[in-house]
Amino acid sequence: MKTMFKVIVIIAIITVAFAALLKCGLTNLKKADFIQHGAIKTMNIGINDVDLDHEACVEEAKKIIASKAIEGMSEAAMAKEIYAHIFIHEMINTLPSWIRNTSIVNRVYNSTANGIDLEDFGDTFVRQIAYNAIWKLG
Repeated sequence: MKTMFKVIVIIAIITVAFAALLKCGLTNLKKADFIQHGAIKTMNIGINDVDLDHEACVEEAKKIIASKAIEGMSEAAMAKEIYAHIFIHEMINTLPSWIRNTSIVNRVYNSTANGIDLEDFGDTFVRQIAYNAIWKLG
């Protein structure tokens, strides 16, 4: 029951953030509008390669930053993105099948099942807001 409440709170926060950004017209802003960079590097981390733990995500972010596999992100932002993907994947696994089988939840689950996609300079602003909320709730 506590897990279900967390999922509902996360969905509510994301919905409110998304609605606010739509209202302000900020969803039209793209990361590329702000970045003058020749080639954006990307990488994928397996969803089961990092534990659902703040410290484990920070350690993974430190390794990635040290290797320069991804640049332009702070350690905190990268750790939050990694954590949020794992958290969402795990939370969806705990949902009842009648919720899990809805098209939107199924789409989100399939997105996380493919692993955690990181790219230079981080994700969109809307997703970064969601990652911060999930980090605090998790």
